[in-house]
Amino acid sequence: MKAHARFIIAALLAALPAALPAQDAPAPPADINPPVLEVNGDTIFAADISMVMRNISGQLQAQNLEVPENQELVQMATQRVVEQKLIAQEARRRGIQVNDLRVAEMTKTVEEQAGGRDALQQSLQTMGSSREQLVQMIREMDLARTLIEQQIASTVSVSDDEVAAYYEQNQARFSGPERVHVRHIVFAAGPEADQETAEAARARAATARERALAGEDFAALAREVSEGPTAERGGDLGFVAREHMVPELAEAAFALDPGQISEVVRSEFGFHVIKLEEKRPAGVLPLDEASSRVRLLLSQQRIGAKVQEFIQSLGEAAEIRPLVAPPAAAPVDQQPTQ
Repeated sequence: MKAHARFIIAALLAALPAALPAQDAPAPPADINPPVLEVNGDTIFAADISMVMRNISGQLQAQNLEVPENQELVQMATQRVVEQKLIAQEARRRGIQVNDLRVAEMTKTVEEQAGGRDALQQSLQTMGSSREQLVQMIREMDLARTLIEQQIASTVSVSDDEVAAYYEQNQARFSGPERVHVRHIVFAAGPEADQETAEAARARAATARERALAGEDFAALAREVSEGPTAERGGDLGFVAREHMVPELAEAAFALDPGQISEVVRSEFGFHVIKLEEKRPAGVLPLDEASSRVRLLLSQQRIGAKVQEFIQSLGEAAEIRPLVAPPAAAPVDQQPTQ
């Protein structure tokens, strides 16, 4: 596969449109979407590469990252499409079935992101593609995803000792802002509530506060009277940073000392009574809080490495044939390098 990389990239640069037409542009010529590659007998079209180029570009822009030049973008998209094709082919060989519900949901998401079914259809037409070609690509994405989940990710495990060792060696990666561990009791009264409803909710909150101040267990009280979704877990919000709280609750919670109970506080959700359980200053997260992140990170790294090994083995056995000629006028010293 690598032996053809330079030729394939140059060919695709010639085959793909330099820029996609606007949505109100006239119908594209018939040859805007030529076949450009054959992978084990399956054809990849220019529009397949173009769609993935758009996807990569959108992902990078969403992260405020620089979008590479067209040649590099073509190379990235080509590699992604070929790898997906190889994994999907292997998934079919192993008898893995497409999850039609997941494909339908993903197709709907693509439609919504494009501005609706008609807008998506128009966008596909500018690339010489079709809805059927898009759905086929999504089906192959689903096959690849299922194979990786079932037969690669399922084989990866990370021990507690490995989590602890990584945490000790990389503590700087797990720093965080000041956080508070709080419980709250809430009585619903949104912005649309009339005065009578609001006053009744405020009175119930005041009563709950008096009971808590009198010594009743706050968690049990929350389970008994709170009207919020956290009632069943004793009003526990866990450790939260200021920026992750409703402003009114953050102001009240961060002003408390551990064990203190707030005045009645109103937010857009209703009337709250808050108890501060613990306060942690800004700094490195303790292992018990960072462990889930560490485990996920190590798992992703190992899955990624196994997937790359798997793709390499598929690529070494694959027959990949370019179907378009490279630009005849391009000097040798200007050909793309690997």
